[in-house]
Amino acid sequence: MTRLLLRRYRVMLGSWVLLMIALCRATFPAYENTYATEEQRREAVKLAQHNPATTLMYGLLPDPGTAEQMYHWEIGAFATILAAVMGVLVAVSLTRATEDDGALELLRGSGLAPKQPLRSAFAVLTGCAVLLAAGCSPDRFGAVIGLTFLVTAALTTLLAQIAPTAGQARLFGFTVVGVSFAMRAYADTQDAAWLNWCSPLGLRAVASGWPELLPLSVATVLAAAAAIRLSERREFGAGLIRRHDTHHSRVRARTTVALSFRLARTSLLTWTVAVAAIGTMFAAMGSGTIELQRNGEVGGFLGSQTGGADPAAGYLSFCGTIVAIIVCAFAILSASESRRAERRGLTDMVLTAGVRRWSPLAAQAAVTVAGSALILTATGALSAVIAPAVLNGDDIATRAFVYMIGQWPATAALTGCTVLLAGALPRLTALAWLPLLTGAVLTLLGDILKIPQGVQDLSPFQHVPDIAAATTPATALLVMTALGVALSLTGLLGLQRRDLQPG
Repeated sequence: MTRLLLRRYRVMLGSWVLLMIALCRATFPAYENTYATEEQRREAVKLAQHNPATTLMYGLLPDPGTAEQMYHWEIGAFATILAAVMGVLVAVSLTRATEDDGALELLRGSGLAPKQPLRSAFAVLTGCAVLLAAGCSPDRFGAVIGLTFLVTAALTTLLAQIAPTAGQARLFGFTVVGVSFAMRAYADTQDAAWLNWCSPLGLRAVASGWPELLPLSVATVLAAAAAIRLSERREFGAGLIRRHDTHHSRVRARTTVALSFRLARTSLLTWTVAVAAIGTMFAAMGSGTIELQRNGEVGGFLGSQTGGADPAAGYLSFCGTIVAIIVCAFAILSASESRRAERRGLTDMVLTAGVRRWSPLAAQAAVTVAGSALILTATGALSAVIAPAVLNGDDIATRAFVYMIGQWPATAALTGCTVLLAGALPRLTALAWLPLLTGAVLTLLGDILKIPQGVQDLSPFQHVPDIAAATTPATALLVMTALGVALSLTGLLGLQRRDLQPG
């Protein structure tokens, strides 16, 4: 079973592990040059220890603020969040997804022991954690990355036994990541450091040595044991929570778009509320960073993001990038739902109603791009209301809105990538995450890694113009929108040329 999981998910596992290792290995040498002098480090430490926005995003920075500490503080924050997201996606794929698509039922029909699937899944997850720990860094930092991944994966697997479907399990897992970030942020901003011991994302703050890794290691083992125990107490193919999306009454959906929206509306509402809250919170916390940047005192990662003629515009652009990355994750998950529907047999059932073969995938793509627009619009509108009350600068409301909604072409392009893979190369649908992660690295770390600007411009998140500037070229946004349409059409054409693959 372990060998089967490794073989079946080798592309997804290999892509995530190699990307995480490359991110950590590439940024550390470049980061030593970012704070090359003691004066630069002193100013950066001063900002880090007295600015609410940086404390919210990265946590507290202890003295003396060496270059290695600055790296662990800034880049470590993003690396641990990525590791947690990886833990959610990989854990659900190895556990409930194999159950929902029927593969595990076939294996159990061949005599597989009931406990073996989860044991094999945890063996694979542990192997990934070891690779992350050894590859990201040979010291404690690498162990923090690996353990953050493993504990999040174990908690997600535990919740997957409660969730009614694999989709709900992913939602529960991302809720764990969100709550962990909120606990870490509250612990660092409200002088409640003890909360970091309860948060997987707080491990980076408390792990001053190897012994501090033990409590969460024990929690991981307990979560794994509880998951295996709960798996014996639930019905195969179901969770301990009864499904609420099944009804005996008729579902009135006259088109495939209406059906796709009906199935996605709860998830869309959840993402809209969560992203709007996160985006507005980041925008509202930037006053101190903007003022310091106007005095030329911000360096490092945040300085590379907020630099430019107008620090307020730079900071709001940075907020728009963070929101766009999150919304693109929604877009990939949403567009990938067509692949999961195909494997569950739902697509076959829809096709019996006489719709065209490409219609379910096209409907899912339409719901995805419309849902992305809704999330960005809600976030931009709320930010436009809140940001002017706390940020000083020109056209704050307009910029706050445009830097959010202007990222919609990026979501359209990544939706197109996902539709292309789901339609033409369904077994490689997991590779849709690579453009997102590559674009995020180019945008957020391009200056620190000294990547040529021409290469950075390949990122889909680099091209939202400043609406208040003298010239506001939108050519790149039109190109990305056209690219998303072209890729989607290619995916629909590819679907016409292959067989459906249920199960």
